[in-house]
Amino acid sequence: MTRRRELAVVIACVALLALLTYERTTIAQRERPSYFSTYDTGPNGYQALYEVLQSAGVTARRFERAIAYLDPSIKTLVITGYEDEPNAPGFDKYGSELLRRFVTKGGRLVVIDALFAGSQDITPGVGTSVIAPYRGDAIPLARNAYTEGISRVRGSIDTVFPFKDAHGIPLLAKAQGIVAVWYRLGRGEVIAITAPKLFGNAEVRNADNVRFAYNVIAGNGVVAFDEYAHGYSENPTIWGVLPGPVRAAVWIVVGLALIALIGANVPFAPPYLPELADERDSSHYITAVAELMRRSRRRPGDHQVVARAIDDYRVRKEHA
Repeated sequence: MTRRRELAVVIACVALLALLTYERTTIAQRERPSYFSTYDTGPNGYQALYEVLQSAGVTARRFERAIAYLDPSIKTLVITGYEDEPNAPGFDKYGSELLRRFVTKGGRLVVIDALFAGSQDITPGVGTSVIAPYRGDAIPLARNAYTEGISRVRGSIDTVFPFKDAHGIPLLAKAQGIVAVWYRLGRGEVIAITAPKLFGNAEVRNADNVRFAYNVIAGNGVVAFDEYAHGYSENPTIWGVLPGPVRAAVWIVVGLALIALIGANVPFAPPYLPELADERDSSHYITAVAELMRRSRRRPGDHQVVARAIDDYRVRKEHA
């Protein structure tokens, strides 16, 4: 294969690889799931709520370490649903115990999740939520600081706490059950909300949704949104901090190196066999000398000398 054809093959492979990378990136962005994280800009993400709270004067930050390293200055901890995220470490039994200690020592824990598992849940003292498929907005049941100025919270509400198992003070509810509940635990308090989509980026346009979120999160000192549970860490990998285009470029370089490696080791055409060089060994010399002696006037016994020379050469060649 000529150099020009090899170059054409390489260019075609690079173009194909770039096209596939672009198409895959576009599809991934179009089908990318949205999670309840303050870093997420999708419909379920909490970035808009986080920025609204900060613009309203709330001292809010993102907490990106294990719960054991929770800063004592943090008085309100917000945990949002992470069960559907593939890289979410979540909380283990030790982390659940630390959450209980945080509350009993005076902290406010706000947990916004769809499914609560009672005594098996990380939320201390919480009940068990059930599926409530029928749509319906949530209205305030209690009139206190948490529901002040709220008439109706709108959005997707798929799970509730049953009325018959209620404990604490119901804050929001719909026909099928309780959507938000408040209760004390030790010196602290817990607010459990069963509809995380109410505060996603797609619902912040509803004033009552934002007002309710503000009421339950603000007013108790420094607020932290737990992002470590979603897989974010203060010690990210080098690959993790690279932007998408840079990652695509790295994959293209890897593809080029792979193409070059294949081109150097896999033949794309029949091997070229050059003509053998006209190289002669000593046997040709001896044969020529013998032929000369044969044609010359030889004396009696000369043929014996030649014969011995030929035999000696053969012996040497066999033992070489």
